[in-house]
Amino acid sequence: MSRKTCERLPLTDSTKRRLWSEAGGYCTNPECEVVLFDDNADVDFAEMAHIIAASTGGPRDVAVSQLSPEARAHHSNVVVLCANCHRKVDKAPDVYPIELLQQWKVRHQESLQRAFGTPEFKTRDACRAFITPLLEENRVIFIQYGPVAGNFSEARATQWRRHVVSTIVPNNATIGRVLKQNRSLLGPQERRIADLFALHVMEFAARHLFRDWGAESTRFPDGMGSILTGEAV
Repeated sequence: MSRKTCERLPLTDSTKRRLWSEAGGYCTNPECEVVLFDDNADVDFAEMAHIIAASTGGPRDVAVSQLSPEARAHHSNVVVLCANCHRKVDKAPDVYPIELLQQWKVRHQESLQRAFGTPEFKTRDACRAFITPLLEENRVIFIQYGPVAGNFSEARATQWRRHVVSTIVPNNATIGRVLKQNRSLLGPQERRIADLFALHVMEFAARHLFRDWGAESTRFPDGMGSILTGEAV
C-alpha cells in the first residue's frame, strides 16, 4: 500500500447542490428515509457522508493510488444521510461497506425518479393547470412571509426560511422540470421566460439553501403569471 497520504478536500457548492437535489430532502438510508428538515424549527439534519473516506485513515478508506483527493470529493462518492445514520455508518464501516452505501445512493435516486417523474402534457391548458397550484402556493407564502422593506421581524424571517426550504424550493424545481419537459408547448417569448425562471430557480436555491450571497439573484420573471395561458406567444 502507498505511503502517501490523502488530505480532505472541501465539497464545492455545486457538488452540495447536486447532492441535496439527489437526496430530495430525505435520508438516503432505505431503512431510515427520515425527513431532513424539522417543520417546527429552523434546523436541518442533513449531513454529507463520504462513501470512501474523505482523507487517509477515515472510514472505508482505500489506498491513495486507488482514488485521488479530487475523486473522493466528487458527488459520486458522497451520500446524504441524517446525523444518526452518518454516525452509525462511520462507526461500523464493516457493517456498512462501500458497496452498500453505493447501492443506497443509486436506489434512492431511482426511487425519487419514479415518485417525481415529470409529466408530459398534450395541451397548454393541461400544463398550465398543473403548475398553477404550485405558483399560487409560492405566491401566498411570499405575500405572507417574504422579505419586506422595513420589516425585520425575526419571527417572520424564520417562517420565511422554513417555507422556502419545505415548499418554495421543491415547487420551483417541479415547475422548472415541467416547463423543460413541455417546452414544445411554449411560444418563443414564453421559452425566454422559462429560461429566466430556470436561472431564478438555480440562484434562489443557491442563496437560500447554501447561503451563497455572493451574486445578485435573477428576479422571478413577471411573465410566469401568464405563461401557457391563451395562445402561444
